[in-house]
Amino acid sequence: MDKVQISIIIPVYNAEEWLDRCLNSILIQNYSSCEVILVNDGSTDSSPMICEKYSSMDPRFRTIHQKNMGVSEARNAGLNVADGRYIMFADSDDALSPGALDAMSEGTESDPDFVTGGFNIYNGGLFYADICPRTDGFYGQDSMDMFWNDTMSREGELFRGPWAKLYRRSIIKRYSLRFNAKLSYAEDKLFLYDFLKHASSAYSVSVPVYDYYRHEGSLSGGKTTERRAAQLLDVLPLCAASFVDLTGRFPDNQSLRRVFHNDIICCDLMRVLRHFIKKPTILLTESNLRILYDIMDKDSMMRLLERRIPGQILNVFLYRIGNVSFTRSVYRMTSSILRFFYD
Repeated sequence: MDKVQISIIIPVYNAEEWLDRCLNSILIQNYSSCEVILVNDGSTDSSPMICEKYSSMDPRFRTIHQKNMGVSEARNAGLNVADGRYIMFADSDDALSPGALDAMSEGTESDPDFVTGGFNIYNGGLFYADICPRTDGFYGQDSMDMFWNDTMSREGELFRGPWAKLYRRSIIKRYSLRFNAKLSYAEDKLFLYDFLKHASSAYSVSVPVYDYYRHEGSLSGGKTTERRAAQLLDVLPLCAASFVDLTGRFPDNQSLRRVFHNDIICCDLMRVLRHFIKKPTILLTESNLRILYDIMDKDSMMRLLERRIPGQILNVFLYRIGNVSFTRSVYRMTSSILRFFYD
């Protein structure tokens, strides 16, 4: 095989229901200058045998077996052995779109640090929507500002997951980038932000290259449980700090500022504050409130009557007061009352 251009890393854990679909979508790609690293993370179903089947069928595939350590450690294990010029990630319950590797490899001809394509979303196996960059093309160091304008929608949907993208491996190696195994939520988004703040060039592919399958019970939205609120409290300061580093390189880019406001503040952070209002929780501490308020301080778009956060006027008003002891007392009072409506 010629020098590997793309290493595709796939963590596998008890994925027998979907794994053939995922691996076959790669097997039928015409592109040959790639390796597929399957990391069996202690599966107890037939996934290990399926991995070995594909490894024996095609020299591009190889399998690593390890005890169950979680998706982050599985991806890190793949990074430790990858040889490709670029890294690509896929999940075992998703698939590559037809012609995906050809489309992405064309983007590498201009030698960018980062390549992003679009993706299709399937709900319950049915096509739901596609999310794609608006344009095709290369963005050098002098035009990266425009890259964010052309790819960053208001919600930053393209940048919520690590897949449908190519990452220059030398940057991952230079900055010792790895997935944070201490996190159990949004660790993939954090890795992406950590990488992007080091990328000096990019290429966008305006077609879907990845099929993302949502399954029942796997959506990140919906009810915020105590566990989810705790996970958000763990990851929010890290994502915010990494994203602030990124926006610091492009201080006048409004697209990046909107994504920080809409995704990190209005989506994730406000979920935690809503949780504090609805039910009594041990997570409601002055320390945690200070952490959240420190993140909100970095949002230049925060307004009291913010249309993106209807019903959150109380949260923003208390933040503006800035007294975490008073805020905690108000939340404790409201949660004691509202708990009966949410039980």
